[in-house]
Amino acid sequence: MKRHSHVWLVMTSPLLLALGTALTIPFLVGMAASDDEAPAAVAGIPQRVLEAYQAADAWCEGLRWELLAGVGWVESGHGTFGGASADEASGAVRPLILGPPLDGSEGVEAHPVGQWAGMWGLEGEWEQAVGPMQFRPPTFDAWSVDIDFNGVADPHDIDDAVASAANYLCEGPDGQIASEREALLRYNNSETYVNEVLAYADRLANQAVGGMLCPIAGPTTFTDTWLAPRSGGRQHLGVDMFADSGTPVVAPAAGIAEHGSNELGGLAFSLWADDGTYYYGAHLSAYGAVTGQVEAGTILGYVGSTGNAQGTSPHLHFEMHPNRPMGASSNPVNPTPATAAACADELV
Repeated sequence: MKRHSHVWLVMTSPLLLALGTALTIPFLVGMAASDDEAPAAVAGIPQRVLEAYQAADAWCEGLRWELLAGVGWVESGHGTFGGASADEASGAVRPLILGPPLDGSEGVEAHPVGQWAGMWGLEGEWEQAVGPMQFRPPTFDAWSVDIDFNGVADPHDIDDAVASAANYLCEGPDGQIASEREALLRYNNSETYVNEVLAYADRLANQAVGGMLCPIAGPTTFTDTWLAPRSGGRQHLGVDMFADSGTPVVAPAAGIAEHGSNELGGLAFSLWADDGTYYYGAHLSAYGAVTGQVEAGTILGYVGSTGNAQGTSPHLHFEMHPNRPMGASSNPVNPTPATAAACADELV
């Protein structure tokens, strides 16, 4: 592993994965603000957490707050893993977010808890990653920042955690990030991890205010198959977006989301967006945890091949129906142009 590769990571994925590095690291299933406002289309970031990201913008030359948001999203779903949330006043994230014990089991480094026993919620004999930015205890101790000046640097405080992550990525406030990829590889020596963080950060930075968010939160590929023939004399009324199984599927806009299932689509979602557009996605492998009123970027499910897509490559069948309120008749349009524009940074 590279120097400073000290962070155990939590990913918002439904499966336990193992990524091959010099030693495999397991991934768990799953601020005084700057003058720049976050794009409204990525309002899935809790406001209190967004403030922490923006406060650490330009901690050193070359660091952008969107990169910190990418780390926070991959690590803990912006501090929401396991139902956690950041207190509006203090920034304390509760319940505590702790990684599995680093006990030397298959694919996991062994790190006895040592001097960290009893600190930051650590109660066992092995280290665990701590907080919404998922630091190993010695890493947090080495790079910690008490950004709110309350006398305690706390990895479970969103402000301290994000500022400490910025400090770590920069290798100090007087450092410089000449290469985001190299800085992220210090955070975790995994190209897959780096690609996930950069894709999210770039999508966040480039998303136009009020625009549609790419429904696939990761690399995807698709072609225009609008009205292509399908079995039973049907026509294709959407776009099939191919991606790795388990890639998060997110709400492309704010609105009211529902989960459902049917023979053709398998596990599916419906989203009645606040702008009047109805979105439909099918063939999910699993549902996200949230329905009802959601913000753009909320995870609605994960790419799969359920329904009549069994035996095919994992993909999301995605439809758009402009000006279709609840109860109105179906009126799909070709979603490919809008989807291609929204997913420009994700296409492979």
